[in-house]
Formats: sequence, structure tokens, C-alpha cells
Amino acid sequence: MLGRDFLAGLFPRTIAVVTVFALLSTADARAEEADAETPQAASAAPDRTPAEVDAFLGRYAPPPVEGPALRLPFTPTGLYLDATYASTDDLSVLPFIAGKAHNVRLAAGGALRWGRFAFTGELVFEQITSIAITEILNSPMNLFPEDAHQTAYALGDLRLGVDWTEHVTPSVVAGLSLRGRFPTHTTAYQFHQQDTSIAVYRFPYFFHIEPTGILGAAVGPFTFVVNQGALVLMGPDGDFGGMHFVEPTIAFWDAHYAASYAILDALAASLEVVTDVQLNHVSDLNFQRLNGVRSVWLAPAVQLHLGDWRVDGVARFGVTRGAELFGVIEYAGTRSFMLRVSRTL
Repeated sequence: MLGRDFLAGLFPRTIAVVTVFALLSTADARAEEADAETPQAASAAPDRTPAEVDAFLGRYAPPPVEGPALRLPFTPTGLYLDATYASTDDLSVLPFIAGKAHNVRLAAGGALRWGRFAFTGELVFEQITSIAITEILNSPMNLFPEDAHQTAYALGDLRLGVDWTEHVTPSVVAGLSLRGRFPTHTTAYQFHQQDTSIAVYRFPYFFHIEPTGILGAAVGPFTFVVNQGALVLMGPDGDFGGMHFVEPTIAFWDAHYAASYAILDALAASLEVVTDVQLNHVSDLNFQRLNGVRSVWLAPAVQLHLGDWRVDGVARFGVTRGAELFGVIEYAGTRSFMLRVSRTL
């Protein structure tokens, strides 16, 4: 059941978002009437056509950053490489271990545009994760000194998705997206047991299902993007040190509010606010900290355009305590810094 606090907070935000885009739509309609009725309008600079709005959104929209990433109103065909550094000070949301971690993530991805559809994919082809374990929780195992600090070199997760968007006015775009994340990562650590045998610990393997609604607009030098949708995490059970744990299904309401400003033709800046509110209750004792999670993130970014090439620098900061917990199960940390190089084809 959805909590009253969540519903009370969701409806005002939804009304505010709809109101903003309704005003934009009304402005478009009034502009069209002015073009038809006012003689001076013919000599004024014309508004952007839908194709020009798409091009502007595809060029200057805020960059998606992992955890989970923003879905855009228009994604052009292209390829990208990115490098991300992330860190967290609290791993205790995971079953059995407590400590800190930092991670370097190298990924390649791209999009294929087909009419009003965009097919997207990304693979983390190198993930270097270092952990500093302070305690093994809810287990008879002891923490040996040689196990406290470990680094794993692994394959990361695969992401596949499809977006569909359409113009509701010349400057406003709306649509739907469905994305999945597949736990192809191979991150694992070894811990010694009292009988000298080795126990292998793997970070929980969650499948992600992410249906989302998309709104976007281009007004003057500004772009605006809003996502509202669900994030459902589910996964197979796991074992560690003779202990069996059942991975719960966890549902969140994921919302993104982002805007960018094209300072120059080759330079733009953006800010994204992300909220994730847990929708269900987890009864498993190993995941009790994953209850009542309410996370808020800020992601300021700058983008540099060099012809068909684009360079993005993005910082991501958790604002609430819930962001620390949510960032661990998302493999995004509490703080992250991403450099992305992309090319439109």
C-alpha cells in the first residue's frame, strides 16, 4: 500500500509539473494565434519548428547520469564512452557486510533513432571496486585482517531500453520509456572462514524494470526534462559463508527534474534533481535498512560541443541519508563524478 505521506507529496509535485507544461502549451497556442492575426508577426523571428526543437533537445538536454539515468525527450543516434568515479561511506544496507567502498566504472553505450523511437543500450565493460570492510554482520564468520581491504576487477551491468516520444505542441514533447537493467556484473570478494575454507561474497544481483513517463520542452536557450515512473528491483537469492539470503523485491517511485541553459553555441550548463521514494515494505531481516527510503540527489553538469562531438562533466551528490542507502543498491555510490565523450552519428 502507498503511504499517505508519499501520496500527499506526489500529487502537488505532479500538479506543478502538469501546470508548467500546460502553460508552455498555452504559450505555443497563443503564439500561433498571434502569427495568424497580427500583421507584424510575419516580420518577427519565427518560432522553432518541431524538427528544430528535436535538434535543440538532442544537442543541449542534460546528460543522463547513472543511478538511475534520466530518459530524454529526444535522443539522437550516437555512441559514447564514459568514465565514472563513485564512493560511499556505508555498505551496511547490503546483507552481512559493513564498511566503505569506491568504484571506477568504464562504460560504452549508444542509441539508434528510428522515427519517434530511440533504442538505447549500455554495457559497463570494466568495474574496479575497492572495499574497506569494518564488520561482518549477522554471521558467525570473523573478519580476518587480510579480508578487510579488497579490490575486484569485474564486468558491470547491461542496460537496454526503448523510448517513444511525440510532440504535443511545437515546443513540448511527451512520451513513454521502458528500460531494463540486467545483472551481468561479476563483482565478487573472498573471505576466509575459521576452517580455512573460502567464502565468496557477491554483491546482490538485482534485475531492474523501469517504466517511465517523459516530458520535455525547449524554450529559448533553455531545455526542460521531467521523468516520472517506477523502479522495481528483483533478483535471485544468494549464499555467503553457509548463510542463505533471499533477495526481496523493492519498488520505488523515481522522479527527475532537469533543466539546461545554452550559454554559447558550444557551451551549456544543467542541473538535475532526482528523488526516489520507496513504495513497499521489505520484511527480510537482512534488508531491514531498505525500508522507508527517501533519497534526494543533485547533479550539476557542464557540456562542451565540438561539431558532432560532445563532452560532459557531471557531478552527482546525495542530499539525504536515503541517498546513501539507495546509491549502494544502485551501484552508484553517494557521490560520483562522470566524464562522458559522445558523438552524434
